[in-house]
Amino acid sequence: MEETPSFTTLLLAVDGTVATVTLNRPDVGNTMNLAMRAELVSCFEWIRQNRTLKVVVVAGAGEHFCMGADARDFIGADHEALHDLMRHTSQRWFAGLWQLPQITIAAVNGVAAGGGANMVLACDFAVASEHARFGETFVRLGLIPDLGGLFLLPRIVGFQRARRMCLTGEVLGAEEAAALGLFGRVVRHDDLADTVTALAADLATRPATTVAVMKAILARSFESSMESTMLFELLGQSFMFSTQEHRAALSAFFDRHESAASHE
Repeated sequence: MEETPSFTTLLLAVDGTVATVTLNRPDVGNTMNLAMRAELVSCFEWIRQNRTLKVVVVAGAGEHFCMGADARDFIGADHEALHDLMRHTSQRWFAGLWQLPQITIAAVNGVAAGGGANMVLACDFAVASEHARFGETFVRLGLIPDLGGLFLLPRIVGFQRARRMCLTGEVLGAEEAAALGLFGRVVRHDDLADTVTALAADLATRPATTVAVMKAILARSFESSMESTMLFELLGQSFMFSTQEHRAALSAFFDRHESAASHE
């Protein structure tokens, strides 16, 4: 396998078919500075191209997941510079995570706010510590939610609640966020790492091509009609019938049933 790259603001660890990306600026709540954003682009692109990987865990070092952008990057920057920053780094890392063909898990140990909150929304699964918090806090800095927040949040929590969250900048506790579907599961803080490790190991047993095709069609379903979605399903399923993954799963299915029948 290709050598795992190293970064200055991230820790990337690979264990078999599971990659763990840890935001590593714990002294500032893992806020995303220019260097981290650029490294996230490179990191997710490396993961995308490494087809031996089946699950990606995104975590934060220290007490928090990610408290959003490093506001110091905004000081003195003009409109054109900020536009380029958003287009070429911020939106690229978000798209890189959102479009990964692998299954993604956010391990939320503390505050996930602003861009950090939308990093959670971009993941397929979110497991949270009891200490976790979630907030679309952009309005507190005179900004609007970005990085897909205004697209994903209403689809998860409903329009009215999303509007309230964005306009007030409220920060939700772990259980309240879970009740809205923002976190899939809340566990004891000390159990977070073991819970995520077990989930990643289970999800890594899923067939990679099946997962990639399914994720791509699901992502398109937001803006597709029933007819176009069914066309994508038809094309995807026709392809899946020809894969070794399907043939192996079908063979295992019949082997299990034949074995069970022989013991009756």
